[in-house]
Amino acid sequence: MDFLQNLDPNTVTLIVLGCGVLCVVGIVLFFLSQILGVLGGLVTALGGFAADPLSCCGCIVVIALVLMCGGGVLIIANALAACGTPAATNLCTLFGR
Repeated sequence: MDFLQNLDPNTVTLIVLGCGVLCVVGIVLFFLSQILGVLGGLVTALGGFAADPLSCCGCIVVIALVLMCGGGVLIIANALAACGTPAATNLCTLFGR
């Protein structure tokens, strides 16, 4: 439990806010998926399309999420590569570099 003595209050605040944002984004995505499902059901029920036009929406969302995660990893890796240089960011102190 020695690591708790080294935590900066700003870091704890950042972690708590990040978790809160993730929860809000999860709730929004849940309701958005429900709304898209209802809209797809209405389009199918009205007979406008033989196939569900929203069938590829899940694939597009998954591909977008994978790309965003990869981009986030790339950004963090580039920021951590600058640790030990004059251009170091506060992210270096978060990871203890």
